[in-house]
Amino acid sequence: MCIGAQKAGTSWLHVTLARREDIWVPPFKEMHFFDHKFVAECRRWAPWHVRQGVQSARERYLAQTEAPEDDYLEYLERLQSAPILNSIWYQYVFSRARADQKCLDVTPEYSCIPEVGIDFFKRFLPDSKLIYIIRNPLGRLKSQIRMNAHRREKLPSSRKDWEALLAMSALQTRGDYLTHVPGWDARFTQDRLLYLPFGHIKKDPIATLRKIESHCDLPPFAYPQAEAKVHQTDPLELPDWVVARLEEMAAPQEAFLIERFGRDFYQAT
Repeated sequence: MCIGAQKAGTSWLHVTLARREDIWVPPFKEMHFFDHKFVAECRRWAPWHVRQGVQSARERYLAQTEAPEDDYLEYLERLQSAPILNSIWYQYVFSRARADQKCLDVTPEYSCIPEVGIDFFKRFLPDSKLIYIIRNPLGRLKSQIRMNAHRREKLPSSRKDWEALLAMSALQTRGDYLTHVPGWDARFTQDRLLYLPFGHIKKDPIATLRKIESHCDLPPFAYPQAEAKVHQTDPLELPDWVVARLEEMAAPQEAFLIERFGRDFYQAT
């Protein structure tokens, strides 16, 4: 399980580990099972995300396969047919994995579930291994606000537009280490939960993957495309006053990360 953080290399992790034969990944990234159950904001859009993911997976499959298998198309159809996002659905998502494969769910929003959700998570998946990628708070905020801006019908052109982006609750909650990390710390020991600094992915992706392999009891793999960028937020110049506001948001997160993980870890984020 990769539980976060958003804009911290989770897409890279999903694509890179999916190249292994001994790991099975769902047809699309981000299942949203746990955050849909425990975060009201996510319940508003998670079903849409699932259906969009299934449709994209179906289109890719039909484009790449000359003789599509009916059972796989039926599997995809079931993933978007009600009821979805309950425990039976979540188990069905991974039903096509072989007995010799480990299953992977990469959903950054999992890091944001409340403590009652973490308790449920631990009961529901008692043997899971978790990965939490920590990115520099200011860099993460800049990347997320750019992503949110590009997702709108038009780019922000006024102070009002930027204020609306700054007011989005997800901007802070998706990287609120100060609130969320202690809850995971209290329930998972380091043999179950691996924290990784985001900067190590670029600096030495193979070494980062070796740590993940060791944590998840996986044999070494070559990863021929480990250095390839999977997703990069489109550039967008941020006004100085927006950067100043983001710096204010980031300050308590930075202080917490240094206290919790140490300055060397923080500088690597």
